[in-house]
Amino acid sequence: MSLPFTYQFKLAPTIALAIVFPILMLLGFWQLDRADIKQQQLDIFNKRSNQPAMLLTADKVPDKNDVLYQKFTVQGQYNIKQYFLIDNRVHQQQVGFYVISLFNIKNSDKKILVNRGWVKGNRYRADLPAIDTPSEEIAILGEGYIPTKNFFAMDNIEIDIQKFPHVIQNIDFTAISEALKLDLYPFILRLDNKDETGFVRDWKVVTSSPEKSQSYAAQWFTMALVVVLIYLSACFKLNRKKTR
Repeated sequence: MSLPFTYQFKLAPTIALAIVFPILMLLGFWQLDRADIKQQQLDIFNKRSNQPAMLLTADKVPDKNDVLYQKFTVQGQYNIKQYFLIDNRVHQQQVGFYVISLFNIKNSDKKILVNRGWVKGNRYRADLPAIDTPSEEIAILGEGYIPTKNFFAMDNIEIDIQKFPHVIQNIDFTAISEALKLDLYPFILRLDNKDETGFVRDWKVVTSSPEKSQSYAAQWFTMALVVVLIYLSACFKLNRKKTR
């Protein structure tokens, strides 16, 4: 019994199937994972945003798993001399920095990094923006946040303790703690929008919706299907019955 089709090896479609198809499938599943992570973040935010703020003190050290989007109030003072500028942050199509200040917690040796918001960069990169920081003892309100890593940035930042502000790409808690010999909380505080010690704040829970990631996944899977169809069309031909 003969098969209704004939297979003919062709190099280009076979390479496309062997290499391009798995890549497209991986990208599709990666977008699905991103959608799940975004949905989890939204669920956590919706749950914790309505909870009362916790007072962060020396004897209250929250678990790292419980800090994301949890509101905290902290009493103490900003370190006016040592602060960081996170580079390449965009707001309304303008490039600038996030201002990261050290905050000395009252009656505690522990410190916390506070993201005070966005400031516009100057025309020349070497000309860093001036940052006004209050020196008196105050109480601040913010939400706990674990910053994501910039994939394209280098690890293990080097900190010169004689030179501030430091322009960085990522927040490296270990590098900052070791260089400044500080006991840091392993998360940052994103300053509340109403706090007068901050700058431009437009905090986002996720940069895009889970549905958008799901639509991207569908596009990758569709392209993978197209690769399969091209391969089948190129390498398999139907056998037509000859008519007398």
